[in-house]
Amino acid sequence: MKQKDKKKTKRWTGKIKNVHLPDIEILDEIKEKAEFKASRISTKANQSYKEGLKLVQGRIMEIKSNYRYIVEINGELVTAKMSGRLKQFLYQSHTIAAVGDFVAVDVANNSDRRIEKILPRRSALIRYGTGSFQKEIILAANIDQVIITSSWRKPRFKAGLIDRYLCIVAIQKLKPIIVINKIDLLEDEQELKEQTAYYEAMGYPLICTSAVNGTGMQELKELLKNKDSVFTGHSGTGKTSLINYLEPSLNLPTAEVSDRNEKGKHTTSQSILIPWSFGGHLLDTPGIKTITLHSEDKEHIPKVFPGFERLYSKCKFSDCRHINEDGCAVLEAMEEGIIPYERYDSYQYLYASL
Repeated sequence: MKQKDKKKTKRWTGKIKNVHLPDIEILDEIKEKAEFKASRISTKANQSYKEGLKLVQGRIMEIKSNYRYIVEINGELVTAKMSGRLKQFLYQSHTIAAVGDFVAVDVANNSDRRIEKILPRRSALIRYGTGSFQKEIILAANIDQVIITSSWRKPRFKAGLIDRYLCIVAIQKLKPIIVINKIDLLEDEQELKEQTAYYEAMGYPLICTSAVNGTGMQELKELLKNKDSVFTGHSGTGKTSLINYLEPSLNLPTAEVSDRNEKGKHTTSQSILIPWSFGGHLLDTPGIKTITLHSEDKEHIPKVFPGFERLYSKCKFSDCRHINEDGCAVLEAMEEGIIPYERYDSYQYLYASL
């Protein structure tokens, strides 16, 4: 039996030429059209060769779809698009800009305002995506403090969630304020004291509030005055109700918490920056059901976990994990009753999860 004829393919007989590709960063310095294209590093995003620009400073108040933003410029809200040039760069975060960012907007053409520069951030609240490549998800930029909102009931108070938020805020060098909302549902005052005593002893500002009977609302208002604050926390804890109490004119939508699983529904669909009538700004973000730290944060957790920052320097080893090391100041403090077993268990769970 004859072998079937193989399909003939035309072979390429050309010669391979050596092509010298310049360093990628050099491409960012070339004003003229480059012969080679490559992804550019974001550190050079603010270097522009455009001519005829009329730049004014503004602040992003809200993010719309398709690179459209609501920007406040001299007290006026305008719509601006992201410059196509800025989209060409590689960024560490999922998005180029975040609510709260200060930007330079080209207003030479009033009908087509474009964001040409994103000014350096003085602070940011960041969480990370899941998976092998944990990209940044910037929740808020240029803020003063984070209002970590929990609820006493519906959903039930979870100290472990507070611990995670406090670690995130400490790593990102932001000021935390703990708010225990729905205190009108309190039945056992002694239980409340036991759950919150540790945080107060460690020096964290803690307020018990109720948007139903007004408990703690004036105290919270004073802490918010003339500050840029971001409300964050588990969905269903009543963040929107607190905001509506402080600023009734907003009339933001709220939703009931499920009786079956005590889980809240997202009423905030996107991040938005709103000026308070008493000074400062509010940044309301969608409820976060799963807070994910970066895997590289694991080495910081033994130093920033609530209460541990005062003790880790007294440990025998500088890289003490507070697990089973000799001369561990944290383990000694737990044995002496200074650190409750519940908080140490929360630390172990958080540390193991990373």
